[in-house]
Amino acid sequence: MQVAAVTTGGTVCVALVGILIEMMRRQANAMSEVRENVQVARDHVANTHSTNLRDDLDSVMSRIDQVIDGQERHNRDLTALREEIGHERRERLSVAERLDDHIEDTRPVVAAVRQLTG
Repeated sequence: MQVAAVTTGGTVCVALVGILIEMMRRQANAMSEVRENVQVARDHVANTHSTNLRDDLDSVMSRIDQVIDGQERHNRDLTALREEIGHERRERLSVAERLDDHIEDTRPVVAAVRQLTG
């Protein structure tokens, strides 16, 4: 009976060691996969130049703000130009209308002068 217990105990110990080794192997494989994924992620986010990414983004945002400010100035300038062009157009049309009226008003005078000189 004592031999059977030792044999059974030895078998159980060998089985437990085998299970432990398998668990460690699986854990090592999982860790290896995680290590590879971490390296891929690091390659994608690693800063390969001398400036800090945050500083670079701040600089880009500052330049974008400058571009937006410039566009807003251009919009104001264009609005002012449209208003000036509209005013000039209204004045031109008014002058053209007055000129047409003047021409109409002077037709009888021109006709009378032609009759007298003609």
